[in-house]
Amino acid sequence: MTMKNNSHVSSIISIARYLRGVTNCLMVSAIATLSTLAIASSALAERREVDIRLPVNQDEGFTVMTRRAEILARSAAQRTFDREVLVSDVAVKVTAQSQDQAAIILQLIVSRDEWASRPDPKVWATYFPMAKALMGIR
Repeated sequence: MTMKNNSHVSSIISIARYLRGVTNCLMVSAIATLSTLAIASSALAERREVDIRLPVNQDEGFTVMTRRAEILARSAAQRTFDREVLVSDVAVKVTAQSQDQAAIILQLIVSRDEWASRPDPKVWATYFPMAKALMGIR
């Protein structure tokens, strides 16, 4: 009668248990990594840039044109934040446009939080008064 040596069977069972533990750890790590990536990607800031061309009307003064530019910038910023929920910042550039010339009148750069607290383009805009001379507007 011969006796079988079962030591190799117990070694295989030990290895299988070890591999199951490693597999569980890798699975938990993979799930945690994917969850972190999903959260991080949704938190990334997305900036939207809007360019607006404003036709020059020589019958109106620069002050009126600037007010029209503010209205357009305000509408563009609000519309962008309303339509695109992932946008965290918006930059609106309003350019006066005549037949052969163009000059930036104002640029509005604002975050969603800033805009929500105070949706006033006068607060967040940078004005370019040199546009008046460049465009020959009174």
